[in-house]
Order: sequence, then C-alpha cells, then structure tokens
Amino acid sequence: MKRWCWLLLLLCCTAWGHPLIRVGGYPYAPFVVKDDSGRYRGLTLDLIALLNDIQQDVHFVFVPTSAPHRYKALALGRFSLMLFEDIRWDWNADQVRITRPLLLGGERYVALKAPGRDQSFFDNLAQRQLIGVSGYHYGIADFDATASTLKQRFNITLVKDNISALQGLFKGRGEVAILNLSYLNQFDKDYPEQASLLLRSNRWDQQYELRALLSPDAGISVQQLEQWLARLKESGQLASLWTKYGVQHQVAP
Repeated sequence: MKRWCWLLLLLCCTAWGHPLIRVGGYPYAPFVVKDDSGRYRGLTLDLIALLNDIQQDVHFVFVPTSAPHRYKALALGRFSLMLFEDIRWDWNADQVRITRPLLLGGERYVALKAPGRDQSFFDNLAQRQLIGVSGYHYGIADFDATASTLKQRFNITLVKDNISALQGLFKGRGEVAILNLSYLNQFDKDYPEQASLLLRSNRWDQQYELRALLSPDAGISVQQLEQWLARLKESGQLASLWTKYGVQHQVAP
C-alpha cells in the first residue's frame, strides 16, 4: 500500500511539472517528532510546507529515515536533502553540498535536581549511568556513534529519540541524559513545572552549526535553496517558525 502511495505521489508531481525533492528526516525533537499515531510533525515539516508555499519550481516531500541509516539512505537516493545537520556528524564534506548555517545549537548534560547535587555531578561522566540516542554523535565519545563503542566506553542506555531520553531520565532509567538545546528550550516553554526539576550542566557536550545538506545530484542547488530561505526570512515567516519552536535565540548570524 505504501509503495502505491509513493508511486501515486511521484506521478502526480511529475504531471504537475514540479520536480520532486525528497527531504530525509529522523526523530530529533523539535525538528522531527513521531507521535503515538505514527505521524511525523515538527520544525522540519513546517519548514517544508513553507518552502512549498514560497515557490512553484519544485515540490518538497518528507521521507522518514533513522539516525543510523540516514547516510546510506542518502547515498541510495531515497532522498536528496536533509535539514538541520552538522557536517561533523560523520558526513563526508567532499560528497555533499551544504548551505550556510541556519541555526546554532549544542548538547548539554542533564540530570534531575537532588539535595546536595550541583555541577560537580557532571565532572566524571564515565562513572554515571548515561542515556543517549541510537545513531546520535556525542562529543564525549569523540563523535563516534557506533553503539558497541559507546557501550564499551560508557555505561549508557541508547533509546530511539531525545524525547525518550528525557522520559527515561524522569523514570530513573539513568542519571544523566545528553540532550540538545533546541529540545530543552521547547520543553521549558511547554512544560515549565517539569523543566524546573532539571539540573543542566554549564559545560557543553558539543556545539554545532545546523545547515541544510544536499546530495550532489539533488534537483536544486544550494543557491536556490538559500534564495527561498532568504525570501522566507524577508517575509517574517522564518522568524515566526523559529519562535514557534523556541529556537529564535539560536539563529545563525
């Protein structure tokens, strides 16, 4: 059934004269969130909708993947564009094209507040029970996302996404979760009472520049994509999108 749906979508887009640009994405809140019904939502999908509204040259569609498999999926041509990636996350700079930074971000260590617990709790993370996400790259592990390596070096539980990582922390399944700033900011906004229970590290696990990443045979150029993003910025739609997801303070200069 899914195969027929993809074929129908492809035929429709071809009939309309709009080349299809597939945009890959994996659960990474607030950019991509998979809800309990199996539907995808988030900043990335909202941006795709805005890009479709701002121009009529191509039609963007979202294609789900997973963090560990996104490299092979891009190489196989299942999609040709990814939004909000950092080149250091195991991408080969000679095999992809990248835009200017869209957002700045990073990962911090997060624990539950407890009497007597302070920043020294994060001093020796090798002695802590960590929670991370399968396929994510962490500074503490020298950006090696291999599950076996992570588990060999650290006492770490790997879960499916960063929402599950934070839930695991609240449920006592680990002492320290590694979470991205964008998701933490949105959590602060949506759940202030629960957020007040969290102790965040002052130091970063990593800091990064989130960009759009295109395969060499993508149907659009970096310049085209940046022009459409510039139009969204000029119209104020991009600023509204950043504010909606609590990332307005992370916009790259």
